[in-house]
Amino acid sequence: MADFIHSILRTNNTPAADGDVVLDLPVNPLTLILLHINPLAETSTITTHRLLEALLAAVGNVRVTHKGASVIDASGVDLAVLALLWHRFTMWQSNAVETDNDRRSLVLPICFGRGAYTPNECFPETRKGELQLTLTFDIAAAGFDALNYSVETVELPGASPETVQKVTTLAQTLAATGQNDVDLPIGNVLRGILCFGTTGYAGATPAPTLGQLSVYKDNRQIGYTASDFEVLRGLLGVRGVPFPPDLRHIHSGTYTTTVAGDSREPEVGASIDDNYALLDFDPNRDDMYSLETQGAGRVNVRLDAEAANAVRILPIERVVAGQFTS
Repeated sequence: MADFIHSILRTNNTPAADGDVVLDLPVNPLTLILLHINPLAETSTITTHRLLEALLAAVGNVRVTHKGASVIDASGVDLAVLALLWHRFTMWQSNAVETDNDRRSLVLPICFGRGAYTPNECFPETRKGELQLTLTFDIAAAGFDALNYSVETVELPGASPETVQKVTTLAQTLAATGQNDVDLPIGNVLRGILCFGTTGYAGATPAPTLGQLSVYKDNRQIGYTASDFEVLRGLLGVRGVPFPPDLRHIHSGTYTTTVAGDSREPEVGASIDDNYALLDFDPNRDDMYSLETQGAGRVNVRLDAEAANAVRILPIERVVAGQFTS
């Protein structure tokens, strides 16, 4: 019968200033890191209350390295969207209330496979100090006060994984609207691509940064020959991702009387996912359609951009575990 070890790596701690905190990760095969973000609510006026995204702004970057090479490298917000859209996890909070200076609690899961607790998809056994977690904090970001954090991990002793999930960030500022290419890493199997654009689909005449997206391998369209940003977002519903994935919504109304009445129908505005689209090459979770990049001369995402500003592209790679043990 299999076993797992769920333990506390760093107890509740208060970072004294912005900057990096470096922690050695456990040496057993590792399936999950649980980053606990634990600030005070800053709701001195009700308009400053935020459900999720502002809390994640406390974590400017999360980097997991093996012997100095990145396995995970992304912002806290990007990792939360990855968890919601790709892993199909649900983000859990405790005390998610609007009371000023109440202590909030949010858990950000960081996974080394398509799912957690999967012995054939996790990070293999390492020696002490080889696998490290670097957290870059912004303790003065808006939306909270008095940041605390802790880190817990889940190990799978005796596991012999075949693959590890690698997720890194490619950042680019588009010089102009129209056709723009972002080159992807070559050599591993590509299971998906999480795409962020500064401007989402909003307003009377929406002009999202990501516009229309397609994927090329050796200058030939593959999989996604063309899809509009907003349609790709809708495709997530086919995969069973709820809308909105962070459950954020408002019920507006004119409340000028003590007489009870119904609010208007809910609106979904600035949900955490509103600037993101997922190019999923593994919809069945069996690698049937996953994109092999080994031997390719070039693999790239092509954006027919409708706004010229910053984008982030996060390739989701399947890496042979033996690369980390040889």
